[in-house]
Amino acid sequence: MFMSAELRQRLNYEIMVLEQDKKEYALRLESLQDYAGMLLRRTKRKNNHYYYYEKRPGAKSFKYLGRPSHHKVQKIRKARFLAEAVRRIDRDIDLMESLLNGFLPYDPSSVNESLPAVYRSEMFPVSELYERESAKWKANRLEFQKRFPENYPQRKRHTTSDEVKVKTISELVLYERLKSAGLALIYELPLPLSDYGPPLYPDATVLSPIDMRTEIIVEFVGRLDQYDYRMDFAKKLGRYIESGYIPGVNLFFVYGDKDGNVDSTQITRVIAEIKGLSCVQPA
Repeated sequence: MFMSAELRQRLNYEIMVLEQDKKEYALRLESLQDYAGMLLRRTKRKNNHYYYYEKRPGAKSFKYLGRPSHHKVQKIRKARFLAEAVRRIDRDIDLMESLLNGFLPYDPSSVNESLPAVYRSEMFPVSELYERESAKWKANRLEFQKRFPENYPQRKRHTTSDEVKVKTISELVLYERLKSAGLALIYELPLPLSDYGPPLYPDATVLSPIDMRTEIIVEFVGRLDQYDYRMDFAKKLGRYIESGYIPGVNLFFVYGDKDGNVDSTQITRVIAEIKGLSCVQPA
């Protein structure tokens, strides 16, 4: 259970990507089946040029092909590359699936329940551990936030229940729902990314209640009906992904309705996914 959301989702995502890559490589390899399993040998002449020879499976000797530009040399190389890529992908998928299937949860509740009754003890509630860790995290990250200029302070016209100024009613609703769910969060915590561009200011940065270390981004996306908004969102999404953020793992979006207002049922779903819950009740 403790593996749930973040690590499990990340592994499942990576497996999905690998399966897609494998299909592409396998399809290309199928078109080169006549060259699969063929061997290459090369010799170097006095003029420093290499000359290549081929040997088909079952053949007794090598056959001269010529320079590396020969079409058979190129196809044999491609077939060998694709076969090796498929082999490595299969190996990586097996390793990831083995981890998923063999992982033992190590959160206090799971460890305690796995013990014989005579060894079980009273444990700190996970909520109490999270409260303690999130207080330290929030204090540290708020100090970090002070190093950056505030993001458009003149647009912040609404105030949350804990006196945080936000820009829109939808951001206010998102903030209050995350907070009421017991999640530790910071509004517009500056996020410098790996592309060295200007920092982003996510609507909410949440401390994972699962490992109490991972920072999860939650963004409200309100006006995809507007061209400029769509372009800005696409650019922001690209920057997130290039910096290693994975939608559905440590990056979540709540989309607006046709009028640009926040959808409460989507917030409920995001909260459930952040907490690693498999069953979501309607808001």
